[in-house]
Amino acid sequence: MLKAKGKRVCVNTTEIGQDIYQHDPYIDELFVQKDDQIPNKELGPYWDRIANLFDEVINLAGVVEGGLLVIPRDEKFEWEHERRHASLNKNYSEALHDKANLGYDFKQKFYPSEEEVHWVKKTRKSMRLKKKNFVIVVALSGSSVHKAYPFMDSVIAHFLTRCQGVRFVLTGDKMCQLLEQGWEKESRVFLTSGEWKIRQAIAFAQQADLVIGPETGLLNAVSMDDVPKICFLSHSSGDNLTKHWVNAATINPEGVACFPCHKIHVGGFESCNRDEGTGASLCNARINPNDVADAIKHYRKIRQWH
Repeated sequence: MLKAKGKRVCVNTTEIGQDIYQHDPYIDELFVQKDDQIPNKELGPYWDRIANLFDEVINLAGVVEGGLLVIPRDEKFEWEHERRHASLNKNYSEALHDKANLGYDFKQKFYPSEEEVHWVKKTRKSMRLKKKNFVIVVALSGSSVHKAYPFMDSVIAHFLTRCQGVRFVLTGDKMCQLLEQGWEKESRVFLTSGEWKIRQAIAFAQQADLVIGPETGLLNAVSMDDVPKICFLSHSSGDNLTKHWVNAATINPEGVACFPCHKIHVGGFESCNRDEGTGASLCNARINPNDVADAIKHYRKIRQWH
């Protein structure tokens, strides 16, 4: 939308963002700082300084994380749930567009390179994936304790024992290799955590039949793509996160009074309610695997009809 106004767009980002933003045709320049290069207390003076280098600066820092997902030092962190929910149950994309004084035309998209598109085709061939296969990409975990689904193994086993053509591709960082244990000898489950780069995982997900996972970068990256997706909600509501997503199903935890908490949890389970039976967050442990299975069956039937 900025480009449509004739703007030249420069994005100030960290090295992680640099990796994701590559090949985006709507970005003219990346202004990159190293991860943690600037201490938080010095960000204000930093932003004041770079403001002199541009005709316009749109600072999106803190709009979502810090603004609508509160951190422990924010007084809203300790508010009663209903009060915090009433204050923070606003859509993230809408809030970002409001800050930029833009209308609500949401087109966020990940742009793979030609080489990455070719890599996906080559990788699918090496996996012996056929058109008849229903390929499900699973994001095993997110950035915090409340973003890991403890019954994913049960869901996978359910479909492997009933549906010959279903294939699962498990993705995540190196820590997610722990969640892959037990599937090493199953030829219909592909273990890629810690092996694929984030760009490879997203590019592959764009060409899958279904993407499943918690509130992660992978799910956000394909949010406006046609590929079906199932998102397990935890600290965000559907209004917060998936309101404008395309072809998406959201699954809420059942009977969890703290959901959605609208909190960023740091320090493990110090501020996040834990399910003692599974060791997972209470919200993830209360996502019914039958609901997950039903959502997968729904999208699989749609694929079969086409």
